[in-house]
Amino acid sequence: TPGYLAPEVLDRRGHAPVPPRYAALSGHAPFEARPRPELYRSIRGARYPLPPQLSPHARALIAQMLHPDPAARPGLAAVLGHPFLTQVRGRGG
Repeated sequence: TPGYLAPEVLDRRGHAPVPPRYAALSGHAPFEARPRPELYRSIRGARYPLPPQLSPHARALIAQMLHPDPAARPGLAAVLGHPFLTQVRGRGG
């Protein structure tokens, strides 16, 4: 689906291994613009809506994982150690 393409895939530079979790948190693809040229500009520019119900930690993790530069995206260890995944509700999270 075009709405899930990574910028590096659009630019034919390969594919980074970190899968986005945006859809799991929001219920839809991060990039849903039409027509396709606008969709691709949104992907390359990391322009996507953030549902208001997302916590600040969820927003931060999404922003890191959807960064246009694959080298700037967190690896698995960083994702698993992110406060969004390690916070405990009711205990300062």
